[in-house]
Amino acid sequence: MGLRTGAEYIESLKKRKPTIYCLGEKVDNVLEHPVLKSTIATVARTFDLAKNPKYEDLLTVESPLLNGERINRFLQPFTSVDHLVKRQHQIRFLQRRLGTCALRCTGLGMVNSLWEMTFKIDKTKGTHYNDRLIDWLKYIQKYDIYETGCMMDVKGDRSLRPSKQPDPDMFLRIVERRKNGIVVRGAKASQSGPAVSNETAVIPCVYGHDEADAPYAVAFAVPTDEKGITYIMQHNTADALAYTGDDRDLGNPKYGGGFGSTSLMIFDDVFIPNERVFMAGEWEFTPLLVRTMGLMARMWQCGCRPALMELLVGAAAAAAEANGVAKATHIRNKLNDMTIHSQTAWGLALAAAYLGKPSPSGSGICLPDSLTVNVGKYRSVEGYWECCKLANDIGGGMVTTVPSFKDYDNPETHDWMEKYLRANQAVPTEHRMRIMRLLQCMVEGPMAGGIHQSGGPLENQKVIIERDAEYEQKIHDAKVLCGIIEEED
Repeated sequence: MGLRTGAEYIESLKKRKPTIYCLGEKVDNVLEHPVLKSTIATVARTFDLAKNPKYEDLLTVESPLLNGERINRFLQPFTSVDHLVKRQHQIRFLQRRLGTCALRCTGLGMVNSLWEMTFKIDKTKGTHYNDRLIDWLKYIQKYDIYETGCMMDVKGDRSLRPSKQPDPDMFLRIVERRKNGIVVRGAKASQSGPAVSNETAVIPCVYGHDEADAPYAVAFAVPTDEKGITYIMQHNTADALAYTGDDRDLGNPKYGGGFGSTSLMIFDDVFIPNERVFMAGEWEFTPLLVRTMGLMARMWQCGCRPALMELLVGAAAAAAEANGVAKATHIRNKLNDMTIHSQTAWGLALAAAYLGKPSPSGSGICLPDSLTVNVGKYRSVEGYWECCKLANDIGGGMVTTVPSFKDYDNPETHDWMEKYLRANQAVPTEHRMRIMRLLQCMVEGPMAGGIHQSGGPLENQKVIIERDAEYEQKIHDAKVLCGIIEEED
């Protein structure tokens, strides 16, 4: 079939009938829904950009599974360092043009982590999960499917593992095995994109400890509108603006400011046929799957944050111009500090890719450098918050208090707003309002929180950084240098 256009992706949604609820009402038309329409526009844009010949090398790649046919880079497992590096450039490029979550990174992480895990299970147990995965990959590549991923369970009591929860449904689990497939029950929280995707890959989010956790060791792919799946849209301040304000009030009029239109995804006894099942009870392989997916997630996160910081630099500089203070020394210093944060994060993102190596499992997957990617994720989150602080300071109080464009368009209030909200006479009032709304979207809305939480809390990165830091080797090298122990040949 080849690469699809954004219009073809949107047309595919018309053929799906997912069960979605938002603010107490069932969503009948996802294409026109105030919260979902900007998310759909975001995904559609990723399709259109990939179709543009100018970006072929950046956004598409040759697929070995389809005899070298060019496919969207979001659908191809990483099999070389070049793939890792191009991936970082891909997400930076997209984030600069979208200003919000591209909504396709989780699916790419799933493609890689599932490949690694299924290869290992098959090699150890003689199963055929990898063959099933390859068949599914051929399908989504051939038809240029928008596939996303679900990992985070609702978790219940965080101090208890899955099999010890008072309510066994706090983690997604297998509740029935049939000759032709399995039945699953549970929920996935804070999922970005599945409600407007074509397909969703699902994996566990925690390690299994023993056979009691086997029902929770389940991975599979499922169509968006499969019977028994319900989406409950999660609500935030940006979503509220989508209902009450003008599109311009979102700050990012085309692509919104909600950072992914997240949902609680309910699995109410959903049947998954065998050919879509990639793990069914092999609890001892959950650490490999979770670790690999975490590594993939942190790679794209330390790649996308620098681009969003760069957008913040541009928005803050434009706000300074609109306020009439662009030449002030302290403003230029703040913009320089923001640039340092963004470029530091970008350097780590590239280093994590360039230092990547083939997986020791022999699966053919190429993994980014674990220590660098976790430091990169940590620094990118810290850097984004610092940029938010500086951008908010540069923009001033109007970042928080700018009135709605509905009042700007109201003949009874327009002239007052036109007069009193103008600062630099060279910058139109509407332009000043627009840039303030963009800053508000990026520093005071759900985007900043989403950037912080996506991929897990920073404490997770600290744990892995300590594990990968090789302190003993560094102590050894220091002792050799100062003469405590003899240097080795």
